[in-house]
Amino acid sequence: MRSIVIFIWFSLVVSSAHAVDMLMPISCNYGADCFVSQYFDHQPEEEKITDHTCGNLSKDGYLSTNFSLKSYSQMKEGVDVLAADDGVVIYARDNVDDISVHLIGEEAVRGRECGNGVIIEHKRGYRTEYCHLKHKSIKVQRGEELKKGHIIGQVGLSGMTYFPHLQFTVKHEGKAVDPFTGADPATGSSSVQCGSLNIYPLWDKKTEKKLRYISTLLMSYGFANRVPHANGARQGRFSRLNFTSDSPFLVFWVDVFGIHDNDELILSLYDPDGKELITESRKFSSYKNQHFQFVGKRPDEKIKKWPLGEYKGEVKLFRHYVAGSELILEESSVLDVKEPQKKKKKSKRGGHGKKKDREDDGKWRPVL
Repeated sequence: MRSIVIFIWFSLVVSSAHAVDMLMPISCNYGADCFVSQYFDHQPEEEKITDHTCGNLSKDGYLSTNFSLKSYSQMKEGVDVLAADDGVVIYARDNVDDISVHLIGEEAVRGRECGNGVIIEHKRGYRTEYCHLKHKSIKVQRGEELKKGHIIGQVGLSGMTYFPHLQFTVKHEGKAVDPFTGADPATGSSSVQCGSLNIYPLWDKKTEKKLRYISTLLMSYGFANRVPHANGARQGRFSRLNFTSDSPFLVFWVDVFGIHDNDELILSLYDPDGKELITESRKFSSYKNQHFQFVGKRPDEKIKKWPLGEYKGEVKLFRHYVAGSELILEESSVLDVKEPQKKKKKSKRGGHGKKKDREDDGKWRPVL
């Protein structure tokens, strides 16, 4: 009899642990267009940063999950934010501009750190919060009942943020909970030990399978005909540049997420014959959440022009361990260098500089 009671009690506890069944709150191709850049910190009282896998993709005391876009251009095109589960909107704000705190400083958003945001109340004491949404993109209002997957707005750059992302927070009875582990079903505590198998994720099965752990990612890469900078590259300013034989520089750049201690990043440039023009490597002594690096050259001083043809930029990231090394990233891109287009000569106007028009008989006459 006692064993039956215990079984029923445990079943009720597990049922409570699965009171919500959340989908990924952002509409994107995970791993290709977006990724989780920061997880819930499972040791907030200690100086050591630990996510649910015992990795370091978090920051001290962080109690949210960040879904980041790979570029500003995605934000401009529009990436929808979705209600993670059925619920009722209890808060919405949509009047904060999209601008990085790199430019305006943190004091400018003090008291509005979330930026444009929405809070949804779900069943059994759960709430979800959605921060840094795009200005004037929010499509819901307070008191509105939503179904799971309902579009509530778009990813933006509002509030305390440096890069377009969605800050997603789950709370149960007022306490923050990691959606990748859930709360302890017996105690209700959100302090689940990292690496524990005794977890009850709040994601639905499809989402749980999709949200694989990505510790390192090549966010973007490309070429530039001048010395590039991280902010410009991330905003797509070098995506439509014309490269010709008289370009002053030939630069290959990369933007990498998740560089670890003892990693080595190698960038190379090759000419149309496959000859190495330049290779530079950098070893890291500490973790870098996001790192921008480039390698480049000027054309030959004698001819002062680039030979025509396809140039290749290549990036490799090695992770060095005590027992050996592992190639983590390897990617290349090709750039076609052509002759500059000749400027078209302007045709001379007749009729003493006046505009011309054609009459019905096909003859030209000046327009007075």
